Amino acid sequence: MKSLIVLLFLLAGLPLWATIDAGGVVIAASPAGIFQEGELLRFTLKPEAGNNVRYTIRDWNGSKVAEGGWPVEGLTLSELPRGYYQIFLAGDKSFTNYASFGVVAKIPKRPANSDMYFALDSAQSWCGVGRPHNVRFPKNGFKLISEAARRSGVAWVRDRLSWRDMQPTLNEFRNCQYIPNGWLLGETGIKIANTYHDAPKWARRNSKDLPDDLRGTYRFAEKVAKAAKGCTEAWEFWNEEDAGFTVESAWDYAACLKAASLGFQKGNPKARILNGSFCKYPLRNYTQTVMDNDAAFYFDTFNFHTYDPIRNYPTIIVGLRKFLERNRVPDMPIWLTETGTNAPGMATEQSYYPKLKRYSHTQEIVVAEFIPKSQVIFQNLGVERNFFFVLSPYNEGAKDWGLLRKDYTAAAGYFAFANMVAELGKARILGELQLGDDVKAYLYRQPDGSQSIVIWTLSDVDTENNEDVDVSRSKVGEKEVHLNQPDGNYTVRNLFGTPDQAVARNGQLPLAIDRYPRYVHGLAGLKADIPAVFPGVSAKRETQADRTVVLRCDLSEDFTVNSNRSSADLKNESGKLTLFVCNLSDVEKKGTITVSGGRASGLPSEITIPPMGELQLPIDFTPEIPAEKFNGKMEFGGTFNGKAITRLSVPIFLFNRSVAAGFKRELKAIYNPERWRNNSSGTMRSEYDKKEKAIRFDVEFPAFVDRWIYPEFILKGNESLHGAKGVEFEIKTTPSMPKESVFMVVMDQKSEHDKSVLIRFPMPSAEWEKRIITFDEFVERPETVKMIRLGINPRVNKQSYWIRNLQIIYGNKESEK
Repeated sequence: MKSLIVLLFLLAGLPLWATIDAGGVVIAASPAGIFQEGELLRFTLKPEAGNNVRYTIRDWNGSKVAEGGWPVEGLTLSELPRGYYQIFLAGDKSFTNYASFGVVAKIPKRPANSDMYFALDSAQSWCGVGRPHNVRFPKNGFKLISEAARRSGVAWVRDRLSWRDMQPTLNEFRNCQYIPNGWLLGETGIKIANTYHDAPKWARRNSKDLPDDLRGTYRFAEKVAKAAKGCTEAWEFWNEEDAGFTVESAWDYAACLKAASLGFQKGNPKARILNGSFCKYPLRNYTQTVMDNDAAFYFDTFNFHTYDPIRNYPTIIVGLRKFLERNRVPDMPIWLTETGTNAPGMATEQSYYPKLKRYSHTQEIVVAEFIPKSQVIFQNLGVERNFFFVLSPYNEGAKDWGLLRKDYTAAAGYFAFANMVAELGKARILGELQLGDDVKAYLYRQPDGSQSIVIWTLSDVDTENNEDVDVSRSKVGEKEVHLNQPDGNYTVRNLFGTPDQAVARNGQLPLAIDRYPRYVHGLAGLKADIPAVFPGVSAKRETQADRTVVLRCDLSEDFTVNSNRSSADLKNESGKLTLFVCNLSDVEKKGTITVSGGRASGLPSEITIPPMGELQLPIDFTPEIPAEKFNGKMEFGGTFNGKAITRLSVPIFLFNRSVAAGFKRELKAIYNPERWRNNSSGTMRSEYDKKEKAIRFDVEFPAFVDRWIYPEFILKGNESLHGAKGVEFEIKTTPSMPKESVFMVVMDQKSEHDKSVLIRFPMPSAEWEKRIITFDEFVERPETVKMIRLGINPRVNKQSYWIRNLQIIYGNKESEK
């Protein structure tokens, strides 16, 4: 009989001794395993856990807290202090992994500080949508995520919506899950900052990503801001437009931002208006071109994203402040609507979720360590609000971003965040204390006048690049420091809020610290050695201009938008374009259009635009650029009803003229399939296609993966990019129009994990098309390039594409040597 059972197991492909994931059978009585102080710590087991189960509770450091046999009626633990805990199981069956839970401070019904600095990016309207193949949590997670946000204590949450979903046709407007999700949070007193970076087809007459219907852009922004008024109190138009979320130019984005801003303000006059978040630092020419289009007249808060290591924070914020000063808004507040870290590296543990990895316990602790360090340092540098990315379950390739896991249990980082809010959310930062080169300490004043500090010793999370962080946490960095304080007992809480006592004697308070931030309360008489930076005042750049007349242009094929999307080239001496003049107001506008930087034929002496009207003007523009120069501008302005209007500014960079003295050299080795190293998230192959006279790449992806294919071509000695100004090539794909297409230059020869520069180019189609990649600001030292990648992010599971005639463009004949 036993032999028969074994045979049946083997035939079924099942292991003889199947193990059970403890995280899949323990059910906490609280949402996501987040208990507030005073709540009953109750847990049940799913039937598949079997009988005679024993449990062991450990804290985040592995110390045993409780153990015993699991009662049949369920487990109720004695009250535990704030902290993060793991449940390990043993019994008749074999268990792996652990379940987890935590205890947070008791949260009031509404946020204690409605203007709190600490904030969360929940992305719940996108990431909380149910997935049938998520066997542990297949339903929508909107309510649970909202409750997790509330229990964290925050006052602000960032979410997403989809214009395409809400207004699929011109005359529709649907709430979908987006407006109800806002009110799930809004009813608890949490305010929402919302964004979207898509547009329905009807709003994209000729564009790919951004809308080119400014009136439609305005009307949707007005409708959605009005529908969400009372919960959504900050609006961003678009997301990371300086990187990969649009192929359109900086001046196109500026025109859309203007229209959306006016609509948001009409729908909710009190809402904060942000630019769509920029994310590239050093800031690119794209960002400056947006500002040169008078964008600062249309938003009151500067918005940025960064996932840089902590060591780079001062450089980034000082650089952003200098940028704002140059653009005459020195006191504009800075919001970081996404911050996070790559320090944990790629997820290493196999998830129950198909095709996904999850963070290990040590990786989760790296995130937990990072959160208060990152948030506090940015606050001290003068950032007004900081949204940690991300609360909802979210995996991106091998990255496990969410503070909630795929099964909607809270990870360690969640409890570090919630504890930070409990300790410092109502306090005002005063500045930094200098207590040693290897110590960071920041001083706060609480509402009752007492002082608190958050303190830690430096670790590689503070001092190293993300890829150099030791996830094993082998160096704890223990140290003792002393503060001058009156004798008595002082409350100390660790990273997760577990309390301890420190005793001051003879005017000295000794504190045992390490790399993990601790909070010390009840202090007095301390003064910051380096005062905190004031965050600024919310205000648009002042102007007497009429902001409601907005200009936009469609460039003809006489122009080429350069790779940085912040300048345009001309194929000939002049170029044709269509100038759109939009009146986004309910008042008729009469006036004139002016031009600078060249001559424009086709401009009428005067035009009249009806309320919410649009005029299209065919223009022929000739730039005035001396023969030996390459840079100029095409700038339109005007005066309507006696007031100046904001500018449409298009920088002109004559790339072809700039390399006319140089030469091109074809990289013929690309046709050899053996020179390309496979690099994709699927199964790829390369071959020479005799019919097309091109190198062909085919890829097939499994289900549930982030689709990408970027084969790697390692340059040999005679293929140097020394002196190169760019490259050009022909490309076609089938199916056409992938999600994204990128040319990468790589400064070493490592596969995937390396120092590289990504230059996006317009999506290829099923027909052969030429693409020109200008290095411009992207590649300062082309001679350091060791490898190139050229590929796409497909929309489908099977994709092919071809490349031919890849030529390196050199700036002068000297490079030929």
